[in-house]
Amino acid sequence: MSKLSWIKDLSERVRAEIHRSIVGMDVAIDSLLISLLVQGHVLIEGVPGLAKTYLAKAFANTLTLSFKRIQFTNDLLPSDIVGGMIFDRRTGEFLFRPGPIFANIVLADEINRGAPRTQSALLEAMQEFQVTVEGKTYPLPRPFMVIATQNPIELEGTYPLPEAELDRFLIRVLVNYPSRDEEIEILRLKNRHGEELDVNPVAGSEKVLEAIQAVKNVYIHDDILGYIVDIVRESRSMPDVVMGGSTRAETALLYGSKAYAAIRGRDYVIPDDVKYVAPLILNHRILLRRRTTSLGRGEQETMLVARKVLERVEAPK
Repeated sequence: MSKLSWIKDLSERVRAEIHRSIVGMDVAIDSLLISLLVQGHVLIEGVPGLAKTYLAKAFANTLTLSFKRIQFTNDLLPSDIVGGMIFDRRTGEFLFRPGPIFANIVLADEINRGAPRTQSALLEAMQEFQVTVEGKTYPLPRPFMVIATQNPIELEGTYPLPEAELDRFLIRVLVNYPSRDEEIEILRLKNRHGEELDVNPVAGSEKVLEAIQAVKNVYIHDDILGYIVDIVRESRSMPDVVMGGSTRAETALLYGSKAYAAIRGRDYVIPDDVKYVAPLILNHRILLRRRTTSLGRGEQETMLVARKVLERVEAPK
């Protein structure tokens, strides 16, 4: 039995609890698990009404971790996210009041509705796990993870995320409409529970941090490292691609593959692990030369390009 079979068991319990309230969305759940295990961040895209926010809440509720939701709007300020200095009349001094970014799991709902200056307030937190206010640095709690949502269809009153910020997300997952059978099951659950989340916690911060540390020790052969590099390099040479994956994309593929191997119960990476996470990790790092005029199709096109990259690169035996 693998030393990491306990991570597989933990992941399956998280999935089972989420599925008590949410139907399907297996890839999105995997994406959240993978990102949590490597302290990455997830961007969930889909039209309104597909339970993106509901999924984030359900995931957070399966873990006894602190959770905060930030509703992005045009008038949201950076200080509304990271916090700011307030005057304490009792002491006559200015004290730092932490913002909602000081939580283990932070939901940035409709992130593209925030102005660029507000969006940029997340960059330091996502990359450095800290925020700086008035020249002083404040560390964020560990584990730390941002789950952002956005609607790719609606354009009025939104600010597209710049490439530098998109690159900070380990994974972008596209949520599509459920099947007819899934929609019937969704109605059954709503009829039974309403909008309440029927989810029980299965692990706390100590167990999550232990899993994060264990994933670092997952073995990956040099041949698979070469496979990761070849995939990212191929993404740069695809037709109609202006910009493919960077070295950060290669690092993300390394971490994501190790995390997926762990949630499958293995302490070593196989090529299929890389193949599973590659489209999720590359799709938002590919910039096309010409973008379709059809609303919401650009994201699907980059996902298709990411899958074509895998077809063109031979996996190690």
